[in-house]
Amino acid sequence: MYNDPTIVFMIVFAVFAGALVKGVIGFGIPMIALPIIVFFLPPITSMLLLCAPIFITNFLQIKIKEGIKSYRFLPMFISLVVGLLVGARLILEIDSNTITQIIALSIIFMVIANYFGLEVKNINKNSEKIITILIGFFSGLLGGVSTIYGPPMLAYLAAVKLPKEIFVRTVSTMYFIGSFPLYGSLIYYGFATANDLLISIGLVAPALLGQKIGTRIRHIIPEKKFRLIVFVILVIIGLALLIKTF
Repeated sequence: MYNDPTIVFMIVFAVFAGALVKGVIGFGIPMIALPIIVFFLPPITSMLLLCAPIFITNFLQIKIKEGIKSYRFLPMFISLVVGLLVGARLILEIDSNTITQIIALSIIFMVIANYFGLEVKNINKNSEKIITILIGFFSGLLGGVSTIYGPPMLAYLAAVKLPKEIFVRTVSTMYFIGSFPLYGSLIYYGFATANDLLISIGLVAPALLGQKIGTRIRHIIPEKKFRLIVFVILVIIGLALLIKTF
């Protein structure tokens, strides 16, 4: 399948496009690239190809040199890891069409939640801890079978109205931490081939290029307008994926 120039071009384009969006709004590689690649490759193979690009781009956006300013969402990240480990085991019992449907519905959910601007106010620390633990675990289950574990957590982080730069760093930390149990489990259960992993490493180049351009665009295009464009595209992709499975 990697001998087909069209498929190779679409994979590279998908990763570049996802990284471009990520550079602008802090997330986007799984939700932009994965639905596109799934049109040409099996879902699990598509997930594995995004391993290295997701790992590297999120590491760079965390900006470790600036230090860790808050452990507010640590409980959510811990429960995310647990959920991912459980979800990765479930992938053995779910067919590819179901996985594709989960991916599509996750994307549509994220778009709706963010478009309508869900907002959480006046919540105490103990209640937030419980809520984020539940959200993290559910997100992990979702991510274990689709690699898209961001939507529920993204919706919550958007709802609490984090400042833009803190939002980007928090989201990148979320994806970076989640990449270890997620891809580690897929490799452990024998889904990854050496060829897939090598190609994934090769996709880091277009990912870094896209992220660099996207970061520059962040300062040019109004964020709200760009998000609206992205959300419209995501809804179209999500609906197309749903139609594809029937």
